Amino acid sequence: MLARTLSMVVLLGSGTVAGTLFAVWRAIVPTLVALPGDRYVQVHQLLDRRFDPLLPWVTRVTMATAVVFTLLPVGLTARLLCCAGLAMSVLVAVVSDTRNVPINRTISGWDPEDAPAGWDDLRARWCRANSVRTAFALAGFGLYALAALSIA
Repeated sequence: MLARTLSMVVLLGSGTVAGTLFAVWRAIVPTLVALPGDRYVQVHQLLDRRFDPLLPWVTRVTMATAVVFTLLPVGLTARLLCCAGLAMSVLVAVVSDTRNVPINRTISGWDPEDAPAGWDDLRARWCRANSVRTAFALAGFGLYALAALSIA
């Protein structure tokens, strides 16, 4: 019973992260790419205030719950799949913490009326990093789902 409950928590968390990043990748990134510098900075700053506090917390709770899940007697297949999903969650966090978050912090200090030279290069780097972490998040969600299905 505990294993199934924890697997549902992991699925809820990883699904929230994967779904949010997928929506950002599919809808918000194309919108940001279409904006001129002043509008891009303003919109990015507004979005970051909403996403930044939430997604890191959800990712960390998901990872902690996945660790506990792997310590339960769930069977080798479920444990290995959950560990692989956990590795994907860790990669989401690493890409976020080393690529996206530092760029977010840089952009948060910009004046929307005066975007600095090279702002579009930074936007492109952020978009590439977001694509990478989205792929990791989707893979992690799939692996966690397979782990939940294979509980012994």
